[in-house]
Amino acid sequence: MLTLTAHRLRFETTVTDTILLNEHKGASIRGALYHALRGDTGPPSWAGFCYNKFAPACEECPLSAGCPVSTLVATMNSDSERGAAVPRPYTIEPPLSEQTTYRPGERFDFGLTLFANALKLFPYIILAVERGMAPAGIGRRGEENGFRRGRFRVDAVWAENPLTGRDQLVLRQGDHMVHVPDVPITHRHIQAVSEALTAQGVSSVTMHFLTPTRITHEKHLLKQPAFRPILHRLLERIASLARDFTDQPLSEELIYHLVGLADGIEVVRDETRWVELISYSTRQRKATPTSGFVGPVTFAGDLALFLPWLIWGQFTHVGKDAVKGNGWYKLSAISEQPETDH
Repeated sequence: MLTLTAHRLRFETTVTDTILLNEHKGASIRGALYHALRGDTGPPSWAGFCYNKFAPACEECPLSAGCPVSTLVATMNSDSERGAAVPRPYTIEPPLSEQTTYRPGERFDFGLTLFANALKLFPYIILAVERGMAPAGIGRRGEENGFRRGRFRVDAVWAENPLTGRDQLVLRQGDHMVHVPDVPITHRHIQAVSEALTAQGVSSVTMHFLTPTRITHEKHLLKQPAFRPILHRLLERIASLARDFTDQPLSEELIYHLVGLADGIEVVRDETRWVELISYSTRQRKATPTSGFVGPVTFAGDLALFLPWLIWGQFTHVGKDAVKGNGWYKLSAISEQPETDH
């Protein structure tokens, strides 16, 4: 059985100085987290966790093997079958409203999901957000916030499992003790939901893409959703996380088998739209496109074999820039209705 686990965290925060964000909020959250982990920003008492800030890149730093910044932001693993660069073991779940200006006293909540053994880095994440990111601020500088980044206060951090309905308070404002999350999303939970849906006779599923989803297929950008390339990218992402962060990789034979069957699933309703977005990386000093499709698309066919992986994808995300919040979707299923006599 797949041993991959997901540990979803929800940060409940209150704005203390006006926060100005662009439409792509996930990129701002991820960028602020990166600088907080490094110790580039924050109060004088906050040094972060990078002890070799003069290194031009993580892969050139002799300390990278045991560094939480390298593991979370510029993941390196010399033993990886696919080379030194491996997927980043987390995703960002940004606020989904259209709001981009947050005034003092308003809520600014966001999520972060850690995968498998990356849970060991949980204390670093908590410290970086609470002591580095929150007081240093996030977003743009403008007249509305005195030309400094908007700051916030961490009120509570929750671990949650949407499949079981369980949640756990791991940090409350003023606490000096952080509790390690103990409500993981496991493959057993995924299978239980999948089997329940199959027993109900699911005939179609709708993937509600909440954030821009950017997928390439045969070297071309996929402007409209299609089941086979989405499934292929999703399986590759799950396989890479399992390969590099667990003791049980996903077999390539299974991936080829499932992708080969994917042509039997068709689009029956597509209400997605394409959104153009640009994300600027201060680390790389360049802008990159993060455009993608958003909205609901419904697929129909014999879905039983695919359901576990589609359910997993709600937590792993799919496509490019998952660590910035892209490729996040929620799944809903429709059961086949039995014929009735009239």
